Amino acid sequence: MGKTTLKSLAQALNMSVSTVSKALNDSHETSEITKKKVQDFAKKHNYQPNVLAQFLKTGKTQTIGVVLPKMTSPFESQILEGMQQTASALHYRIVIMNSMESEDLEKAALQSMLDKAVDGILFCPIHESSNLELAKQIQKTTPLVIFDRTNYPIDTHKIGVLNSAGTYQACKHLLDIGRNRMAIFCGTRQGITATRLSGYFEAHSDFGLPIAPEYTVYCNVKSISELQADMEQHVKKLLQLPNPPNAIIGVADTITTHLLGVLAKLEVKVPDTLAVIGFANTDLALSLNPSLSTIRQPTKDIGEISVTKLVEVIQKTNRSQIEWEDIKLPTSIQLRRSTIG
Repeated sequence: MGKTTLKSLAQALNMSVSTVSKALNDSHETSEITKKKVQDFAKKHNYQPNVLAQFLKTGKTQTIGVVLPKMTSPFESQILEGMQQTASALHYRIVIMNSMESEDLEKAALQSMLDKAVDGILFCPIHESSNLELAKQIQKTTPLVIFDRTNYPIDTHKIGVLNSAGTYQACKHLLDIGRNRMAIFCGTRQGITATRLSGYFEAHSDFGLPIAPEYTVYCNVKSISELQADMEQHVKKLLQLPNPPNAIIGVADTITTHLLGVLAKLEVKVPDTLAVIGFANTDLALSLNPSLSTIRQPTKDIGEISVTKLVEVIQKTNRSQIEWEDIKLPTSIQLRRSTIG
């Protein structure tokens, strides 16, 4: 068999094109036995549906676009895994574009998704106002759901975590082990920064701790090399203060996981001099030296729920009646040697 088409599948299976099409689309008009036979045969022969023909016939491509700011940590790969599995189960394909924390690239990615005629877009914006007007325009014709960085002023479903509560929990743990001078490392112009900082400030207020402005640090997250160089300079400045911090909280996976390497380079003892905890979903946290205390997010759930909610919107005929949900999932804390020695 040459290139596998709907027609060639039908001929090989001795079925009508209509029956094969219905089986591939999981139609209730075909039996489960027929569906399995057709789908298994199509998979074996690497059948790829003609997206253009499908679009011309139904106005749908069964394709979901995903635009996210970076793909450099386990956090993103775990979310994408959840999205991929759920999309596949719902008979959708995923197209992924990385904006690399650049508003210009983010704009190009969103526009490219429209060119690809995706049925809907899952969008993690760089920050609270990045390409906001474009997103509003897109939403008039194409369903759009926000995930992860949900502090974005647009009416749609939003799926993220209880960011403030996660940072608050980290502060409480540090206070419980006697670390009351906590610096916090944030990403410059990242959409998660404000809400995660609010938990830091709330904890200081609740426990009667003064807030040292110099302890709030903003790092350049454009690239790993820039981030590491930036964090190195910030750590040096903090340790030279008359009253230096005795702990650091990282508000993003990339910051937290690279911080231990920066401290090792500077020969700063962890946790003796600085305890370290932060948002990180890496499965290598236990293998780092020292093992890393983390605030872990339910990444796969974020991906699964995001796709489910987007598909619900895609399949709605009257979207004006949808009640938008702002879904916030709880984080969990995993304590290891970077804070408890």
